[in-house]
Amino acid sequence: MTEEEISNLYIRIAFQYESAIGQLLDKKIIDQDLVDRHRKAFYDSLDEEKLRTSQKIRNYTENIRRYMQGMICENMVSLTELARQYSVDSPGYAIQSWMRSRNTLEFLRQWENDMNGEFDDGACEELIHQAHTTSLTVTPSLWIRRTRAVGMRVKQGKGGGVSAYPEIAADFHLWLDPAERLALVRMVREIKIDQKTI
Repeated sequence: MTEEEISNLYIRIAFQYESAIGQLLDKKIIDQDLVDRHRKAFYDSLDEEKLRTSQKIRNYTENIRRYMQGMICENMVSLTELARQYSVDSPGYAIQSWMRSRNTLEFLRQWENDMNGEFDDGACEELIHQAHTTSLTVTPSLWIRRTRAVGMRVKQGKGGGVSAYPEIAADFHLWLDPAERLALVRMVREIKIDQKTI
C-alpha cells in the first residue's frame, strides 16, 4: 500500500466510527461523557496501529477531522459537494446517475431497513421495479417521498443540495472514484491475508 492509500484507509475507518457514535448519541443509547472517553481510546489505538503500518504518516487525526468537518453538516455528508469534486457543472446529474443502478437502490434499501423503522419496503420494491421497466428517473426527492427514507436529505434553493449519512456517502464516493474502490478492495484483501497468517 502507498502512503496515500494508508492515509485514505484510516480516514474511512474514522469516518465510519464517527458515524456510528453519532447514531448512538442521537438514539440516546450512550451519553456525551462516554463518547469523549471512548473517542480518545479509539483514536489512540488507531494511531498505534497506523504507526505499526507506516512510520511515514503523521498527524492523521487532524487531517481526518478537517476532512470530516468540511463535509459533514448535522452528522450528514454533502453528496453535492462530493459530486462537485468530479463533476463541477452538474453534481445533481452525478447523484441521479448513481441512483440509476439497481445495486445503489438495494444498498439504500438495506441501509433504510437497518436504520429506519418507518421505511416503506413495499414502496421501495415498487420503485425499483418501475425504475427498471420504465423510463422513471429515481431522484433523491422521489426516493425520500415514496419510501419515507431518512438516509438522505434534500434542501432546495440557494445553498441547497443533497446530503446523506456517512455510510451512504461512502458508497457514493466509491462509485464516483474507481481508484478509491480498488484501494478498498485491496485493503480488505490484505486484511484477510494478514488474518490468515496470525
